[in-house]
Amino acid sequence: MPAPFPAPVSPDLLRSFLPDDHTKTEPIAVAVSGGPDSMALCRLLSQWAAEHDGPPIHALTVDHGLRPESHAEAAQVGIWIKDWPHVRHAVLDRDLTGLGKTRILEQARNDRYALLTGYCRAHDITRLFVAHHLDDQAETVLFRLSKSSGLDGLCGMRAVKPYDGEVMIIRPFLPVLKDDLVSFCKAEAVPFLKDPSNDDDSFARVRLRRSAAILTEEGLTPARLGKTAARLSRAQEALDYYTVEALKNSAKLIDPDRIVFDFRPLAREPEEIRLRVLLRAMEMIAAACGIDRGYGPRLEKMEALTARLFMDQAFSGETLGGFVFSIEEKTGAITVRRENP
Repeated sequence: MPAPFPAPVSPDLLRSFLPDDHTKTEPIAVAVSGGPDSMALCRLLSQWAAEHDGPPIHALTVDHGLRPESHAEAAQVGIWIKDWPHVRHAVLDRDLTGLGKTRILEQARNDRYALLTGYCRAHDITRLFVAHHLDDQAETVLFRLSKSSGLDGLCGMRAVKPYDGEVMIIRPFLPVLKDDLVSFCKAEAVPFLKDPSNDDDSFARVRLRRSAAILTEEGLTPARLGKTAARLSRAQEALDYYTVEALKNSAKLIDPDRIVFDFRPLAREPEEIRLRVLLRAMEMIAAACGIDRGYGPRLEKMEALTARLFMDQAFSGETLGGFVFSIEEKTGAITVRRENP
């Protein structure tokens, strides 16, 4: 059962992610930028490991060199936590200074996860803890709403999400307010850094953060946005279930580089399920072929293609996101295949 919103900061937040029977030999990793949220998470993990004679905790700090002081800050994090039980610190370097400021946050985030999960795979770590909290979740929902995201986007971040076939991203702080994490650090005498980019209003998320006071006055608090994301996630799980059922009922052929569907049973499904079945087919083919699809095609383009596929009698085929969608003239079967296998 998900924690109430907001939740108190305590080791109980970790309990469902680190069960008592968790192997004591498998190390875990935690991303530690030095901010109050990640320092609080690292401290709780260290306390848990000390209490349960737990495994080594790899505290990973990514340094992109985007600010002159970033190298010293990464080293400072290591000094602060060097005596914490079970914790070992590593700095992962990648110079992104040549990228410029356009979409730098998104590029840095993608690179950060690549570095973190690469380290995890190299050290046989399957659980990577990150400290996204309730305020982050609220900002994510608002940001995606501003981009006309569909239901999946408005579900926000998940507490547990596979990054690839080997590493799970774990976010135990999603029901916790940032102010409570700061208070925890102060009460526990845990030092932390302040990131000046959090005050740079050239970034969309910073501008959204500054609008929080106005939104809160209207009742749109982080807690309520977090509840909305949780409820939409519940609806998403139901849609995923019916998508799998529809795929099984309509798929005639499933090969590594193509999937063929019977038109009639798929056409009888609601529009949302048809859309999700086609997206799932693309995911299955990409996974079977080892293709990194990134974020995939924009939802608007996928919606338009799905409408033409099922409503346009003159549909002759179309390519989108590296996949070809076609209808067999004699049988009416729908084929989704790689563009250039």
